[in-house]
Amino acid sequence: MRIVAGVDCHKGSHTVVFLTAVGVPVECLVIPTTEAGFEAALAAGDRLGCQEWGLEGAGCYGFGLAVYAAARGLTVLEVPGLLTKRHRRQSSRRGKSDETDAVAIAEVVLREGPRLSRFQPCATQRAMRLRYDQRDRHVRARTAAANRLRMAAVLLGVMTLPRSLTSARAIRMLLESARAFRAEVTEHPAALALVDDMIDAAEDIERLNAKIRATERELQALVRDVADELVALRGVSVVTAAGLIGHAGAITNYRNGAAFAAKCGAAPVPCSSGRRVAVRLNTGGDRQLNRLLHVIAMAQVLAADHPGRAYYDRKRAEGKTHPAAMRCLKRQLATVVYYRLRQVQQRLDAEGATDVTAA
Repeated sequence: MRIVAGVDCHKGSHTVVFLTAVGVPVECLVIPTTEAGFEAALAAGDRLGCQEWGLEGAGCYGFGLAVYAAARGLTVLEVPGLLTKRHRRQSSRRGKSDETDAVAIAEVVLREGPRLSRFQPCATQRAMRLRYDQRDRHVRARTAAANRLRMAAVLLGVMTLPRSLTSARAIRMLLESARAFRAEVTEHPAALALVDDMIDAAEDIERLNAKIRATERELQALVRDVADELVALRGVSVVTAAGLIGHAGAITNYRNGAAFAAKCGAAPVPCSSGRRVAVRLNTGGDRQLNRLLHVIAMAQVLAADHPGRAYYDRKRAEGKTHPAAMRCLKRQLATVVYYRLRQVQQRLDAEGATDVTAA
């Protein structure tokens, strides 16, 4: 008899519910997020003959249990929160609790099992995603600091700032000028506060620039030996390649290029009815992957002699708007990236890059 497990993951505890193939609950238990708790959950699964585990949050609070279960050779499926939310909305049961959430997760595994992503820990892919997200946070923080600096300058009446406030030369000049100006406004508290804010923002930009460079060096070391085919694609830098590999995860989770395009939110969503055949914009999927495809598409459109630009021009000649033509190009790029990621995955598998925490 088929038994599946649904796990609602939290920081201090996990709620595990086992269901039969027809959705009848067999057992429910709450475990602490410790090795003893994980062992207790897996022991209960072994006793019931459960081989399929669905976790909501396998990349976050459920990572420890997911690694334990994968190391035992069990099938660990990542259940998106959107699917369980949709399931709860359509259910006749009212209310919400950890147990009902775990039941919903297990029922999603029963209904959508073949379409769910399988948890396959890989140290290199995980490192790329963490480093890419780390760099992204630093860039966003630097942009916020630059906006803060510009606003303080406007309030001081300084309108002639460098166009780029993130270059090392511009920051050095601004710091020298601001520190010299500070000595002239010591008797004006409001102006002094604004100058101090400018100095703080400039120092933040200088510090974040160093962190971004250090993170990019780490990414270079990670990508250098595994993603030659991907970096060779026009518009794919080391940072872009790391983001694609890290956020795509195990490429074996995607049946083909169309499935990967759907994951990226680059595949249109059918909305036909009767004689009307139409598609609408896909606002779902992994928006980081969608953003990376957009970066590649923009680089190819700006290259006059590139096939990507020729495809874009052909779509514009067909009467499509710029956004529509870009979406068509991104859909084609998703397939190209998918097949190159398959080569990267083969290289990672050959190197045996399993997650160190799974040992």
